[in-house]
Amino acid sequence: MAHPMVEKLKDAGLRYGDKAAVAIGSLLFVVCLGLALRQKSTDLTPDQIKKTAEAAETNINRKQDVETINSALLAADIKPTNFTKEVEDSVKTVLVADNYKPNREWVIPEPGAGLIRDTPTLIAPFELYAYASRGGALVYELDENGNKVVDTGKKEAPKERPGRRRRRQGGGMGGMGGMMGGGQRRNRGSRKSQAEIEREQQKDYEARKKEVASKLVGSDQADPADEKAKADKEPNGPQEQYKEITQGLRWVAITGKLDHGKLVANYKEALKSPGAQPYYARLDLERQTLEDGTWTGWEAVDADDNNKILDNLPEEDEELAPENVLPPGLVNPLPFLKQGLWEKVHIASLVPKEKKEVAPPPPVGGQGMGGMMSGYPGTGSMMSGMRGGMGGMMGGYGGMMAGGSERGGMSMKGGMGSMMAGMRGGGMGGMMGGYGGGGAADIESDWKSDEKTVMIRGLDFTAKPDSQYRYRVRIVVFNPNVNRDDVSPGVDKKSTYLFGPWSQPTDVVTMPPDVSPYAMGTLAAGPRSDIKVNFQVVRFDKADGVTVPHRFAASPGEVIGDVSSVDIPTSEGTGAKSKRIDFNTHSIVLDTSGGLQSLPAGFSGGGVEKPALALVLRSDGSVAARAQFDDENDELRKDVERNYAREVKDSNKKRQNSAGSGYGGMMGGYGGMMGGGGPMGGAYGGMR
Repeated sequence: MAHPMVEKLKDAGLRYGDKAAVAIGSLLFVVCLGLALRQKSTDLTPDQIKKTAEAAETNINRKQDVETINSALLAADIKPTNFTKEVEDSVKTVLVADNYKPNREWVIPEPGAGLIRDTPTLIAPFELYAYASRGGALVYELDENGNKVVDTGKKEAPKERPGRRRRRQGGGMGGMGGMMGGGQRRNRGSRKSQAEIEREQQKDYEARKKEVASKLVGSDQADPADEKAKADKEPNGPQEQYKEITQGLRWVAITGKLDHGKLVANYKEALKSPGAQPYYARLDLERQTLEDGTWTGWEAVDADDNNKILDNLPEEDEELAPENVLPPGLVNPLPFLKQGLWEKVHIASLVPKEKKEVAPPPPVGGQGMGGMMSGYPGTGSMMSGMRGGMGGMMGGYGGMMAGGSERGGMSMKGGMGSMMAGMRGGGMGGMMGGYGGGGAADIESDWKSDEKTVMIRGLDFTAKPDSQYRYRVRIVVFNPNVNRDDVSPGVDKKSTYLFGPWSQPTDVVTMPPDVSPYAMGTLAAGPRSDIKVNFQVVRFDKADGVTVPHRFAASPGEVIGDVSSVDIPTSEGTGAKSKRIDFNTHSIVLDTSGGLQSLPAGFSGGGVEKPALALVLRSDGSVAARAQFDDENDELRKDVERNYAREVKDSNKKRQNSAGSGYGGMMGGYGGMMGGGGPMGGAYGGMR
């Protein structure tokens, strides 16, 4: 309890405090007012202000004598400089460049010289997309030891080795050269005999030979030492050729983006070098599997099993994106598909606009480019030679870049995309050994790009049927500080590789069973026990990669699927082949619902169509529900159905590429335009 005196003071303060404050404020006001009244006012009249202003104006306008001004300047020690004469004299002076040379030449220091290097900060890819698919790819046949099987039936090496691409077919510039030289067709109105034409061609040939010779100097005979060195490098006898087979593959394609611009900035900052760029080694993949409703831990995707495919590709599919967004090591090459089509493996934002747009078909009657080119004498053979000959030239370029190496060195496999195979095949190991003993040598890549965003793509060929996965990726780069001494304390200079952070996981991706039923609707309505569901059964053959859809109806108690004859697409231009295929899913329909449902009493109309629903007993004893709404919109099923129809339709044409439903159609249209017409494909369904 408070002291009684304190309580009394508190009560007095609460009761009289405001009155005391007002009284004190009033007293201060009265005192200040009295002091103000006692102060004397300013004694200033208008006449005084006027006189002061006139005096100031007189001082401003008063003229000063020049001598007086000069005397004042001299007194202040300010002397004239005669600047005008100095300028005139300087114009007459001749400048000699040697007088202004530096004492020593300008030297560009080694990047980072005298600066301490750090470890670059790596980043994770983003916007990942995973898509499961199946098909048949052209690969080399391997024996039980993993070695390529020699094809003893081939006596001559193809002209497009190594690393040929399907879209590039040999022939050099012969087609075009033949047209321009001795291969042009005769005009119907020509009156010259064949002998006269041949003499003119020979005369033109000799004139061109002299023209070329006039531009050269020195002997055209190779130095004997050079010839001997060349002979030593060339293999004796024909090169071995390997058997090629079509192998059925299941794969999950994981595509994404990498902020290459940010990574380059991190490298420049860490390595103290304005030209520093990352040297990408590979892309690591990990996945989780959904088992009994629970995700397993992250497991590394078996790179050795994947490389059995990626290292043994006689041909690769075309890349839609330019090379400056396809870093070697981070983009797995696409095997050339003999069956099936690539889907969702190109990032649309990184593909040039001209490759995503589909040209309109040429006008009927040869008014388009195709008709124009076909109508001009000799241009038919020119276009044919160009289509076939440019491939040979480019194939030769690819062979030149590859250097004839099959697994050693930087094998290009016909293009930058396959450079990875040579790296994986042992060439990179030799290169790493080369710089390992070099002390402070920088690790640099031939691939450099100024693009901010680049593409990453990994392929998992080890996915199992009837499984669900989700993936994550990380980049692996060569350590730029390996074996260097000019690094900060604690910087890793021993490890060959640096590992980036893992990306966010992809969405769930499902690899369906090899034989999958999809509910697509019901047949005519009847008693509930007789409702038949119309199933589309998709069958994938692991032996050759053929994926075929077919329709079957089944009611409760019946097995879904049976042996049936269907058209099998081919890629050699021989047309579709009819073949009996076993579509038996080994699944039994337990119950069905759907079809036309009658409306309740009082409502007009014939009824409402209810989507099909079927309970299916699978071969492993589990029960699955097949719903029409989900199955009709299943992305993989729709791709299979669309691609099968296209492959059957195009079976009479030899396959030129397999870049997805959109790009294939586009290139088919381009070929038709150049040749005089042809159907156009769809939009760019092969991209995302």
